[in-house]
Amino acid sequence: MHELDTIINRYGTDCLKWDYMEKWLGVPEGEALPSWVSDWDFKAPHFITDALQKRLDHGIFGYSERGDEYFNSVIEWWAERHQVRLQKEWFHTTPGSLPAIAMLVEQWSQTSDKVLVLSPVYHAFYRTIENTGRTLAESRLINNDGYYTIDFDDLETQFQNGVKIMIFCNPHNPGGRVWTEKEVNKVCQLCHKYGIYLISDEIWADIVFGDNKFYSCLRVDHQYFDKLAVCIAGTKTFGLPSLRLTNTMIPNEQEAQALKTKLLAYGIDVYSAFSIIANQAAYRNGHAWVDDTVKYLEENNKILEAFVRDELEKVTYRVQESTYLAWLDCRAMNLDDQMLEEMLHQAGVIPTMGYGFGSDGSGFIRLNLGCPKSVLEEKINRLRKVLL
Repeated sequence: MHELDTIINRYGTDCLKWDYMEKWLGVPEGEALPSWVSDWDFKAPHFITDALQKRLDHGIFGYSERGDEYFNSVIEWWAERHQVRLQKEWFHTTPGSLPAIAMLVEQWSQTSDKVLVLSPVYHAFYRTIENTGRTLAESRLINNDGYYTIDFDDLETQFQNGVKIMIFCNPHNPGGRVWTEKEVNKVCQLCHKYGIYLISDEIWADIVFGDNKFYSCLRVDHQYFDKLAVCIAGTKTFGLPSLRLTNTMIPNEQEAQALKTKLLAYGIDVYSAFSIIANQAAYRNGHAWVDDTVKYLEENNKILEAFVRDELEKVTYRVQESTYLAWLDCRAMNLDDQMLEEMLHQAGVIPTMGYGFGSDGSGFIRLNLGCPKSVLEEKINRLRKVLL
């Protein structure tokens, strides 16, 4: 049996996805399979847990900094897997991507300034824009039978109308696109042309399927680096979201210093020893494990795609290029979002409803495929009862 086939009980661990369904969604414990929060149900590999155990056995948990081994492990991973030459001075380390994104929004714009996203997109971006007092601007992605592309004419029009910052999800959540070199370059060129600050969230970079190739904004011509920040992390790659750690890369020295000053103001100048150790061990030892896990996730993707294609006449699904989050189009069922959600809850499958990803997400659901195959098969059995 594949190690990822092992079912592990996550109840009783204060797990958001399993233990807090009742609090946040009104779903009693044990009555449904959670498919909403974007973490997976796989145990961390031994090279991570062994490193954490060794650090735990040491028994002293004082303030921790990032040593050369931490920086080098990340730098060498990105050089080998993504052909990106990171520089140590670019690193700004925060507990997650969203704190860094929020700080950059505050640093690079004023209250009521426009911050743009390509919709539908990760729902927390909307929250960050709203809670920093900025104005949301949306450029709607073009949906070609489940394959999303950027409407560059519309994007340029939006830029001409006062946008200050663009938040770019690369690869894209929830659409699953791995933006091509041409698309990434075009985004960076337009931002440069109109003086737009670009924040590229690239935390899904390592989970890419088939022949698709991830292309980072850090690979574009350096003339586009002046107003660029790129968030990278091992959270999705290795299943470490509760060990909150993201590195935001800012090549421009002046902008980098400004964010360092802001981080000091917020007291983000020391780090969790466990987060540092886990990430170092992951980047140093995780190449083969990640390759194997990505193959497993790709197989899950294909299992779901075959089910939808062969059995569901009113639901469409295109195999994702990245992420383990399936984006199912249920609009042909002609149900409003509340009715669709109630139906799925009754069946015992709890996805993230698409309307949370912007107006273009209405009628969609996002289903987490980061689980053992037997659990996915049970999700499919339950979906079969309500989506046929």
